[in-house]
Amino acid sequence: MNAARWPLGNPGAVSATHGRVESARASGRRPSVADCWGTPLRVAGLAVLALVALLLATASDARERLEYPEWFAPSLYDLPGDLDDAVARGKRGIALFFSAETCLHCVAMTRSTFQDPEIVRRLSGQFDVLAVDVFSDVEMVGLDGQMYRARELSEHERATFTPTLLFVDASGERMLRYVGFADAERMHLILGYLESDAWQQESLRDYAARLQEQDLPADPVAGAPALAAHLDGFQQPPADLAAQRTANPRPSLVLFERDGCEECQRLGEQILAHPAVQEVLDGFHTLRLNSDRPGVAVLPDGRHGTADELAAKLALAHRPGLVFFAEEGEEAFRMDSTWLIDHSGQLPDATRQDLLESFLARLEYVSSGAYRDWPQYQRWRAQRDRQG
Repeated sequence: MNAARWPLGNPGAVSATHGRVESARASGRRPSVADCWGTPLRVAGLAVLALVALLLATASDARERLEYPEWFAPSLYDLPGDLDDAVARGKRGIALFFSAETCLHCVAMTRSTFQDPEIVRRLSGQFDVLAVDVFSDVEMVGLDGQMYRARELSEHERATFTPTLLFVDASGERMLRYVGFADAERMHLILGYLESDAWQQESLRDYAARLQEQDLPADPVAGAPALAAHLDGFQQPPADLAAQRTANPRPSLVLFERDGCEECQRLGEQILAHPAVQEVLDGFHTLRLNSDRPGVAVLPDGRHGTADELAAKLALAHRPGLVFFAEEGEEAFRMDSTWLIDHSGQLPDATRQDLLESFLARLEYVSSGAYRDWPQYQRWRAQRDRQG
């Protein structure tokens, strides 16, 4: 077992860990994994605790728990120190991988994207990747020099959903915060965006759109499924959700899609058309916008335009994209990355119960107003599930 697999260690040993780390630095060497973790006995104790946790879980749960890649860097509980060490070894900065042990999309990234040899070469060549568990109470020094528990650091850095990747350059500037699963293709796009310094002039969305205009045909992908012409309960342009919300206050869900999008098609069939979801969506104003089709709509916050114009105003980068609005009209949260995947990162062929339950939980997260008191979604859901 190593610090890459268990990045946050034992909260009770943090002060001792800091002492070993500072001693190593004072001697002029980079702190080792042993410095970060203490005696073999403590490591063995962590191994026993981990084994007990796995034995208490079901076999399927154990197989689907998060294991960080061996090439991840061990955290020193001191992000400025981590950054200094990375830069001293020729890295461009650090990347924080905010994650949770049972997060399906985190597992998918570690099993697919972070196993791609070219991704590993490009990503680890530029950044030390550090894992941060959004449930942990371990204390660590943030980039601002303040002490945080890991879960507090997650909220401070606006890692409200897992996974979130936060890229930080040598000066401590946040280069990019990417929320959600990223497959190898998307990760190559992200790395190109960072390598080219485009992050200093334009958004990732604009960078991707510019590359698409240069390299890809304007027509939908040949052979891709046509989107269903109708999805029960969802309005299409023209529609005014601001007026509807004023007349009948309730939360709203706006779906952004495009022609030839297989993920859009499966999301509609497997999740949005599911009877359990349809029942809950009866309490929402819902709108479906296709970026490849005309028509003007008004969002709950009053912004209006075509689907493509509204997506640009919202800085949405992915299709399908889902934006949830509270009944007062403000945005509650969004899903702007690949979400409909299994633990290996592939689109499922049929409705998965865990994804269905996750989507229903997100609807409740908005409709109940829980997002106001619980900015970290996974922690809210864990609390809700514990309470039954």
